[in-house]
Amino acid sequence: MIAPSLISVRRFAPPVRNRVSLALAGAWEALAEAHREHAVRFVRTLRARLGAEDALQRYFREVAVPALMQETVRARALIDLAADTVADHAPVEAFSSLRPDHLVESLRRRAQYIETVNLAVRLAAAVADEAVTATHLNNALHVTEVLDGTLLLDEALAFYIRAFDLPSVQAQVVFQRALAELAGRQLAAELAAAPPVDAPRPVLTTARGGPAFGLRAIG
Repeated sequence: MIAPSLISVRRFAPPVRNRVSLALAGAWEALAEAHREHAVRFVRTLRARLGAEDALQRYFREVAVPALMQETVRARALIDLAADTVADHAPVEAFSSLRPDHLVESLRRRAQYIETVNLAVRLAAAVADEAVTATHLNNALHVTEVLDGTLLLDEALAFYIRAFDLPSVQAQVVFQRALAELAGRQLAAELAAAPPVDAPRPVLTTARGGPAFGLRAIG
């Protein structure tokens, strides 16, 4: 992902260009805020197992916070966490005894503890991933509204996905959910209009009057 100021919007006419630039800046801020919120939740969930700095580093790796956004998220998260009391960490066993049976048992418990921590990290990261994906979905829908009449719906979604350089799996999820949301809105509008049963069913269109969906898909 790159900063909004570096995303090329020169392809658009000046009035649209300004609206798109504002939409991308708002999307960037919404994403940073979502990461802050869930980084704080992630740290607090793991506070009995990991220190704040270690937990933040794990968050950045597991949830893939963009490099240009990490310091912003870290600073905002640490400000929120500053008032928290220092959590007690699980004690690290000292190898004070060299008896083989004690050493093997200590290593076994240590390995089990690490597995437990890793599972807790994956679960907390899954919650954050889902919330971040929802933020991308809302951002992408807003961008399609801004680009209505300029790009086809799927082209506008593809523009957002490319602009924020979403990983392939997340890109497909956002693209599919956005199409489903837009189709649902169109269906609700059709039902509200209550056309006659024998009237031809309208197709999803843009402000330009053409079909809403192009032929290009996310690759």
